[in-house]
Amino acid sequence: MEFSDLRTGQFLMNRHLLLYLPVVVLLLATVSCKNRKPAPVVIKTLPEVIHPNEKAAQDALTLELTEFVKDGCFSEASLGYIILDYTKGLPKLVAEHNSKQGLIPASTQKILTTGAALEIFGPPIYHEVTITNLNSINWRANRLLQKIGEKKYNHYDFLHGSQAVMEYWRAKGVDMKGMYICDGSGKSRDNTLTVKLLTDILFKMTSSPVFPVFYNSLPIAGLTGTMHKWLKGSDGEGRVHAKTGSLAGVRSYTGYVRTVNGKKLIFAFIVNNYSCRTTVFKKKMERVMIRMAEL
Repeated sequence: MEFSDLRTGQFLMNRHLLLYLPVVVLLLATVSCKNRKPAPVVIKTLPEVIHPNEKAAQDALTLELTEFVKDGCFSEASLGYIILDYTKGLPKLVAEHNSKQGLIPASTQKILTTGAALEIFGPPIYHEVTITNLNSINWRANRLLQKIGEKKYNHYDFLHGSQAVMEYWRAKGVDMKGMYICDGSGKSRDNTLTVKLLTDILFKMTSSPVFPVFYNSLPIAGLTGTMHKWLKGSDGEGRVHAKTGSLAGVRSYTGYVRTVNGKKLIFAFIVNNYSCRTTVFKKKMERVMIRMAEL
């Protein structure tokens, strides 16, 4: 065999080895990957950062609420409040005091009647609900309650209307402890509600198709309805949508706040048997609402 033939044969052998080399490398890599344990996935979560201005606003609200509860105006009073932040969807507790105590609600009770009526009857009663909440008209709220009773039980009266409204919210999953109603307006002192129940219903309404109508039916601070003289020139003007309630010795407020920092709050306050003048009480309540609006 000539030397040139040997070189040609060697060349062909090397060429075949080069062709098979990638296959060998791939097989070795596959075996290595199968024997290697996957690296654990580490998800780093950043701690929630609270801006100094936001922290100052929270501290200011906490101080205002503390002073509110300890005020001599309420030394003989029964009161409860709750504030929730639902900016991210689910309600987050901001502050509470006696949130499950049954109290006389006065006209904030109308949200039970009007909220249920909007969902049951729809567009035909949009206007009536708006007038009822905006100006706190008792006879309209009572008529809506009796209509609900007629719809469910075929009886147009307070007894069946009250039962129908309570059953409506119970079916929605609302905690009914501490609740008793006998009219649609909150005018009777036999009615009792908790602030937790009020905020539960307000939160339920945020996911309702009729929420825009319900929200816009509530008086706006400094602008409309029973809130038109409230919070004038403050950060709360135009930001608080709230139903008000009043009887002798009873004041209640419940609604929504869009804060200066874009937060969305739900709140409820009920005070029974306060001892100061109504104008003094109003100023105390306004200070709390302004602090909420500043969050």
